[in-house]
Amino acid sequence: MENVNNRQAGGNKLWKGLIIGGAVGATAALLMTPKSGKDMRETIRRKSTELSSAAREHAGTLATQAKDKASDVSTRVNEIGKAAANKVAAAAEQTAHVFQNMKRNEEGVSPNGSSNGAAIERSQS
Repeated sequence: MENVNNRQAGGNKLWKGLIIGGAVGATAALLMTPKSGKDMRETIRRKSTELSSAAREHAGTLATQAKDKASDVSTRVNEIGKAAANKVAAAAEQTAHVFQNMKRNEEGVSPNGSSNGAAIERSQS
């Protein structure tokens, strides 16, 4: 799980680098081309809109992936919790049987229900 998170973090850094690098490169290219001020402003406005749209789309994709992962983790945690609760209940039931058998042995009754004589000897004393 940790390895998957590391890969996703690396992928996120890659996207950020590509977006920032693209913006810097586009800005540098625009500033170095001989255009009029009006054309330059229009080109910058168009490019910034394109980059903004791409960033929003990528953010939406990441948000969807995060929701899916959170749902998967929640489901898995619930499954593990139910399994643990069942194991605890089984152990408690088994412990109760052990204590009942110990109590019967102290009272002189064998596990199959017959008297073992210890209780008769105690009662005759």
